[in-house]
Amino acid sequence: MFRKFFAVLLMLLTLLIAACGEHVETKEKKNLVLYSQLSQEFTEALLKSYDLKNSKFTISAIYELKPELPKPDMILAERNVLLELQEANELQPTLSGAGDMLPAKFKDEAGYWYGTFYDPVVFLINQQYARTVGQEKLRSWFDLESNNDNIRISVENLSNNNGTINFIGSFASHNGETTTLNFLWNIHRKIDQYAKFPFTPIRLAAVGDADLAITRQSFVSQYLENNFPAYVIYPKEGTPINLFCVGVYKECKNLSVATDFINWLIADEEVQCISQTIDTGYIFLLPNGVKGKAVSPNGLWLNTDYVQKERQDKLITRWLENVRFNKNN
Repeated sequence: MFRKFFAVLLMLLTLLIAACGEHVETKEKKNLVLYSQLSQEFTEALLKSYDLKNSKFTISAIYELKPELPKPDMILAERNVLLELQEANELQPTLSGAGDMLPAKFKDEAGYWYGTFYDPVVFLINQQYARTVGQEKLRSWFDLESNNDNIRISVENLSNNNGTINFIGSFASHNGETTTLNFLWNIHRKIDQYAKFPFTPIRLAAVGDADLAITRQSFVSQYLENNFPAYVIYPKEGTPINLFCVGVYKECKNLSVATDFINWLIADEEVQCISQTIDTGYIFLLPNGVKGKAVSPNGLWLNTDYVQKERQDKLITRWLENVRFNKNN
């Protein structure tokens, strides 16, 4: 009788322990939501890596904001988007140790957003053309304007999307509106077409139907292999950039985790390894992490004067009227 009672008791204890263990194993992590304007491939690779180092929280991504859904916890997008959200009072400030190491140009002084990496505008030059005219004549924006009268330039339509509008806005913020429009007027006759799609200028320069393409590094980096018939240079005066930044919404469910993610995104070498593996073409602001120096802001042109839509529209209208559809050219 006693043996049967002990056996039953032992079986119940075993079941109870197993049930408790099962409960621990199936306990789900708490989740934060990131709104990302990066590619899904790059975003998911980042979040998978971060998930491995965080035992209590996981971060999932969305790629579209819908009014009927709750606000996300964080955002990773181009700087102008975060400036609009800050203006609308939708973000909250955070304190980031890694962010503190960034030059003032690449962060909000009150901590509402921090730069992570940037995408520069580059020249993609056909190798055969460079051998013909000489590489020394293809090093600057001024070279496109004053030298190489017969050069064929390919560029995306400057009024096409946020990226191209940011290009002309950054150029004008650094060089002045009049100088910018004069430059664009001087190269206009060398442009056969303003491409509708961002990869068209790359294709034209590669096959020799254009001598030089003005494009973004992220668009072309995946093609730059040994046998690619064109190469990239950075204009020596400097160049417009698209700066990607991270920020935290007011509705964030856990600010400490969000801050940890920001520090990791800005400075962890694993993030840069993922970027290089996927070949994003992005350049990190802290290339050596918190132990090294940030990149110099010199020569990196941000759109500081044409963030508001009204100013953007006026600048684009002036370009359309005075350059693109000017019948005097």
